[in-house]
Amino acid sequence: MTEVVSVCMDAPNGSARRIRVLHVCTIFLTARTFVAPVLRHLQTCGYEMAVACSRGQAEDGPVDLERPWDLTCPIYSVSIPRTINLFADGRAVWQLLRWIRQFKPDIVHTQTSKAGFIGRLAARLAGVPVVIHTAHAFPFHPYLPPVVRRVYMAIERMAAQWADCVFVDTQSVREEGLRAKVVEDPSKLVVVPMGIDLQRFSLATGQPGVLRGAFAIPSQAPVVGTVARLVPDKGMECFLRMAALVHQSRPDTYFLIVGEGPLRQPLERQAQTLGIEAVVTFAGHRTDIPDLMGLMDVFVLPTRREGFGVVFAEAMAMERPTVGSRIGPVAEVVEEGVTGYLASAEKPDEFAVHVLDLLADPAKRRSFGQAGRRRVERLFSEEAMCRTIEGHYRRLLTEKGLV
Repeated sequence: MTEVVSVCMDAPNGSARRIRVLHVCTIFLTARTFVAPVLRHLQTCGYEMAVACSRGQAEDGPVDLERPWDLTCPIYSVSIPRTINLFADGRAVWQLLRWIRQFKPDIVHTQTSKAGFIGRLAARLAGVPVVIHTAHAFPFHPYLPPVVRRVYMAIERMAAQWADCVFVDTQSVREEGLRAKVVEDPSKLVVVPMGIDLQRFSLATGQPGVLRGAFAIPSQAPVVGTVARLVPDKGMECFLRMAALVHQSRPDTYFLIVGEGPLRQPLERQAQTLGIEAVVTFAGHRTDIPDLMGLMDVFVLPTRREGFGVVFAEAMAMERPTVGSRIGPVAEVVEEGVTGYLASAEKPDEFAVHVLDLLADPAKRRSFGQAGRRRVERLFSEEAMCRTIEGHYRRLLTEKGLV
């Protein structure tokens, strides 16, 4: 059994109290997806935790604060808009300042760009001892207009000055941040790979037969699928063009798109235009992602940009061969020719070639899938991620003389 050592600091009256950590994110969906595993780990280590986020609706699915989860930490409501709005942003900073003064955290840890700016500003105004930000991807990506990109770079540089450490998911994102001079001290930019729940994402949990019936997919038909928000960055137009090419050679193949977003109707029209609407299923927002991945024979996502590519790691944990875009972060997750293939973003013909190769070779699919599971177990486990984050908490607290 692992020994649990509580982390405490001296209170003004000479007694010891537990370290308090406030996680700040834009929406509760982020807290449930990215923050909850860390909170569970911190709970076992003796920390006190709280979450501050918006109670609104996420663009990619419903956010239900009434849905029970296995954490008893308080959730503070802060209305953080996703777009820049000076009045709303100022109000969010004021709301967060109020909660910080009530909870009195020793560490504020922010997630995502908008919550990262507001959270870091509020934390510094409140005099929080340790401030950390996780940049899953920097907002100044190449697809933005040059002027907007420069503005976002300037904002990130400003906000980085308010943080003691900035976590990134991959070495590619770290190098991007260093090129953009986000931090003055490169040691402040630290790689912490995302982690996958290996118990949840396991073939032992899947029920593909039940789902085939629900989606009216024949029992022997191959399934090529993806999981993504239906937004431009994810390259779903390319996915459908790839599907049309695959369908020409393998008309028995079905295609499953899991996710929601503003492009759903245009994508449904595109499927009709391509003449593949009968073999394409739009499953919408779902919570049974492991089961759905278990239904897929090949996982494909022609994403244009990622900070890590967590869905690739999840598919690999489910022993699915993957085909992804040849971009830095995805290439750090998918080992080409071992766990899957990489193709040029926005080149549906390249994706189709790899998908057809995998559909024609069940032994290769099994080999890639098993290698993918081993890679995730070795490099991208949730347990390793949580230990690394908590280790940085201890390091920063020690450097500040707080423990």
